[in-house]
Amino acid sequence: MQRFRTHPLQTWLTLAGLMVGTASIVFVVALGLTGRGYVMDQIEGVGSHLVWADYLGTASAGTSRRADDWIRESDVRAVAAHDELFTGATPLLVLHGQVEIQSRATDLTVLGTTANYPQVRKNLKILRGRFLDADDTASRAKVCVVNRHLYEQLFGGGAPEPTVHTLGMAFVVIGEFEEPVDTLGQGAVTPETIFIPITTAWLFTQPHRVDTLFAEVRDSRLMDVAARTVQAILRERHQPGSEYEVRTMAAVVRVARTISSSLIAVFILIAAVSVMVGGVGIMNIMLASVEQRTREIGVRIALGARRGDILWQFLLEALILGVIGSTLGALVGLALPSLVQLVVRGVVVRVSLASAVAAFVFSCGVAVVSGSVPAARASRLDPVEALRHE
Repeated sequence: MQRFRTHPLQTWLTLAGLMVGTASIVFVVALGLTGRGYVMDQIEGVGSHLVWADYLGTASAGTSRRADDWIRESDVRAVAAHDELFTGATPLLVLHGQVEIQSRATDLTVLGTTANYPQVRKNLKILRGRFLDADDTASRAKVCVVNRHLYEQLFGGGAPEPTVHTLGMAFVVIGEFEEPVDTLGQGAVTPETIFIPITTAWLFTQPHRVDTLFAEVRDSRLMDVAARTVQAILRERHQPGSEYEVRTMAAVVRVARTISSSLIAVFILIAAVSVMVGGVGIMNIMLASVEQRTREIGVRIALGARRGDILWQFLLEALILGVIGSTLGALVGLALPSLVQLVVRGVVVRVSLASAVAAFVFSCGVAVVSGSVPAARASRLDPVEALRHE
């Protein structure tokens, strides 16, 4: 406490390195966890628990081809029947049409699906109205749900009964949607997209045809089993030679987690260097303290203090400095992410209290280790020489 009063600037500069290092550890862990959470949210939007299958083609021998053997509606029901693996399955049929926007023909993506598509795919948010329901599918209703970008272009000025004219039909708009998360190129949705009942879409193609089968897996640990199950179902229900590609996001999830964990570890090591630099500062100030208090140490030894008493005195002083610097650094490290959250919108900043505790303990340990050299030097002073020191 006397050193704080007599040399405040020197003491606070010494503690600055420890404070910055401790705060850096807490902050970079929060930064790493936030980045990993953001990436995982993006992957979740694409479908971290999703399995999807596409038809590749059918060959009888060599390169000769037979009639196309598309995935069918019955295959979707067969996959959904395995409710021990899947929470649901949904079909998707992709058609291409045109729509007139400001007197100009624009390409339009028409997606035929069923009412449970939002529950299986997850990455779809209704902004206005509703999505397709079971009655729309059963009655082959000429209704559609329009992407926000297209809705603003077509009906930005308002329309009493908005309709979309494409594929030779007029589809009544019952809702507006958007994809909250970028699908990383894995989705069929484009800025000019509408959803229609798949039964209506079958009027323009083969009945019961499905371009992509989507299924949501109950548990991420069952992803590989689920993919093999879908492949087996398609193989059993179709003619030999038909090829189907079954994909998941499991590999992407594993890579994302590995990369994020590695980056967090690297950031922590870099921050730990700052803590060690702070420890060197504590060592310097403790060495200066031993030099300035040599006579005091000699008097204590002459009055009966043992070498262990001197050693623990200076180790305790180093620990006190470490506790003060580490506490302030941990508090700053916890406060910074909260300030960032006020500025950055749309991203959830994740703070780890465990990292603050670990950084505090590590910094205090560095402080004690750094103070051990000056403490050992002080305990080995010759009392006679110490008393003569001026």
